[in-house]
Amino acid sequence: MIRQDNALRARGGLHPADVTAAALLAVLSLVLYAPLGFRLAQGHYLEYYNLAFDFDPIRTVDALTSTPPDFLNVKHPLFVLLRPLAWPLLALGLTGKEAAALLMSGFGAGTVALSYAFLRGIPVERPIAIALALLFIVSGAQMFTSIIAETYGVAAFSIAATWCVGQARLRDPARFRRLRYGVAVLVFGTTVTNVVQSFIAEMMVAWHRDGFWRAIRRCIVFGLILAVPIVALACAVWFHPLLAELRDPILALKHVWWEQTKGPRTGALQVVATFLGFSFVSPRYSWLLLPEGINMRDFRAWSFGGTGQVAVVLWLLFWATGAVAALLHPRFRVLAAGLAVALAANLIFHLDFQFRGSLYIYAAHMHFLVFALAAGLAPWLSGRDLAGRIYLGVVTLLIVLFAINNLPIVVRFTQDFDQVHLACTPPCADQAGS
Repeated sequence: MIRQDNALRARGGLHPADVTAAALLAVLSLVLYAPLGFRLAQGHYLEYYNLAFDFDPIRTVDALTSTPPDFLNVKHPLFVLLRPLAWPLLALGLTGKEAAALLMSGFGAGTVALSYAFLRGIPVERPIAIALALLFIVSGAQMFTSIIAETYGVAAFSIAATWCVGQARLRDPARFRRLRYGVAVLVFGTTVTNVVQSFIAEMMVAWHRDGFWRAIRRCIVFGLILAVPIVALACAVWFHPLLAELRDPILALKHVWWEQTKGPRTGALQVVATFLGFSFVSPRYSWLLLPEGINMRDFRAWSFGGTGQVAVVLWLLFWATGAVAALLHPRFRVLAAGLAVALAANLIFHLDFQFRGSLYIYAAHMHFLVFALAAGLAPWLSGRDLAGRIYLGVVTLLIVLFAINNLPIVVRFTQDFDQVHLACTPPCADQAGS
């Protein structure tokens, strides 16, 4: 059985027991996320802009369920093509808010399954992989993006899929040769800047196989081929706006320029604290009174309760140890290097790309990268019973601490918008953060 398991992993495949475990983890997470998302949809949160985290859920609900849809903007050019996924839910009589929220819960469950598959492919022993996946389920940003109708839940799913495909192709470049283009289209169509991760994963595979200069050539070919479906789909979705802007290319360039984020920027320490810390252990809310009359909640300050303080310190120590171990592991280090480059690129990018100091809004774009590197000590523990049990105990402790800290915050969040009193009427419009 062990030999069969290793042979399957060597080919980039999964043992049937792992397929079952991934499915059960997805179901478990869906049982958690779907009721929370459905409860949130009963209130007013999905009807407004910027009530929390600078999210614009009303636009995502309209993109998925309204007729005519909101086509969002150039940052999310193909997101509207996901509308058919919401149609069965609407046919069952659900409201647009409910259907969109449940759809995001489905993507969240899919991200959990991919995370487990990724861990098993490193490889991480099954009990530890299950424990780490459970930790991922109750991490803060994963829960919020799995219950809020926004593009970020789909982005997280597409990024996890990117690195699962990259991991399999690192072992056997012949695998998923076509699928990698489909995943890259989903990545780009959800949030255009995330396609950089598709190229980093492609570069990682090609460099490992063919060396640096041939890898550059392969990435250029990859980009040229990828451009064909992206351009075709973009022309189909944006035909009339593109036609209008071709008549006035100067105005078109201005529209792209106006999509830049605005407002003050934070420092590097806040960027790291948000994406490595707040993304996994939710702090107390910070409040920001916006010009449009909304008192927006966000995660901006290092302010935790007792459990949260212990959880975030233990988590950061766990992450640092895992990241170093990942970069040193003989079988994991190439993949870990790709993850680290993608994470570093995102951290540097968000030193400037922020929206009036909001950072948590972008947490989903790095959440999987941070988690994957955190698991870097686990591959070293294969066959080490005592060390494995100690590690499993630490992960279990983190699961308990995460759940005690994060779950009440998320549950309360779903109930906080039953009554909303604002100085403006919906939609309160400042959409630059989307």
